[in-house]
Amino acid sequence: MIGRTFGRDWSGSSRRSSGPQFHGHNQTKGTNVQVQPSRRTGLSRPPRSPGFTLIELLVVIAIIAVLIGLLLPAVQAAREAARRAQCSNNLKQLGIAMHNYHDTVGSFPTLLWAMPGTNNNTIANNTFRASFFQMILPFMEQTPVYNAINFSVPFARGPDNGAINLTALTTQIAGFMCPSDNSPNQTQYGRWDSGVGPTAANGQSPLGPKLCYFANAGDNSTDSNTTSPWPFTSFPQVRGGAFGNGSTCTGIVCRQGGTYGLRDMTDGTSNTFAIGESLYESCQWFSWPNPNGNYAFSSVPVNLKITIFEQTGYGDGTGRLRNSGNWVSGFGFRSKHPGITQFLYGDGRVAAIKDSINRDVYRALSTRSMGEVISSDAF
Repeated sequence: MIGRTFGRDWSGSSRRSSGPQFHGHNQTKGTNVQVQPSRRTGLSRPPRSPGFTLIELLVVIAIIAVLIGLLLPAVQAAREAARRAQCSNNLKQLGIAMHNYHDTVGSFPTLLWAMPGTNNNTIANNTFRASFFQMILPFMEQTPVYNAINFSVPFARGPDNGAINLTALTTQIAGFMCPSDNSPNQTQYGRWDSGVGPTAANGQSPLGPKLCYFANAGDNSTDSNTTSPWPFTSFPQVRGGAFGNGSTCTGIVCRQGGTYGLRDMTDGTSNTFAIGESLYESCQWFSWPNPNGNYAFSSVPVNLKITIFEQTGYGDGTGRLRNSGNWVSGFGFRSKHPGITQFLYGDGRVAAIKDSINRDVYRALSTRSMGEVISSDAF
């Protein structure tokens, strides 16, 4: 018998016998014995340990990075949507307060209140009494702040440099702040004739709490020149000088010289801006206690950006507004919401205006009684 066969032990396991090994089948007649191949001698390969290889780890990291890249814009958009909703609610609350004031007084607040006996059209800065937003404080659950204001003295640069009203007029009020405007609640920059506290040598006051909403003063120019930097196609000239004082005012508020109410909004309350957004640090005059910094005009293009190269604007060169001393471009409506600015209308509704709105349509929405006809799909 050629070769040896494998025997079986009682446990059923194979047992190799010693002796020569043959590969293949035994060809001896009458014998059908299969010879198993020999096993290779030497060290066996160690078993693979559980875990990731470097390539697998890099692939997983890349997949996670792609998922984060896809989810991050969605998360940011959701956060902005929440901020925009809060801003819209702030405007609605201001609308309720403004209409309650109107029901009580018979008109909307004006802007530059003066001392009794002074000429309303020639008000000196140190005789300012109260702002639009000061007057509606009792109608938006801010009665303690309102009661703490002494209206018998100028709001800032009075005989005591405004110290008597310092606590009340430096109060931060959440309803006056848009959550998308990430500027500080108290700017580091001084406020021109609009601040609270001791007057500095340059005429500025150090304090001025945040305000992001401004009363609509119409389409009047913010420039005292006879031509506007951004003329309307439908009305290229400047109406009666700058800022719409007295009878030249076309908005729902007059900078000085008069008050207006619902009876004067003959274009329709649903077609007229009441309050719109702007950015707190975009202009040195903006602050809620300041009668001379509570309003804005449609003569400035919506969401106009001031760069470091434009006139006397103080920007950072990327379009971010920063405490512009240029009132010509500063007194406009703008926001941090991507592509839009939100407005409260005279009927109490809030809607967004796109940056791409036709300027003549934008102008028509800011006037209360000019008789313009605006299509519902024009804005």
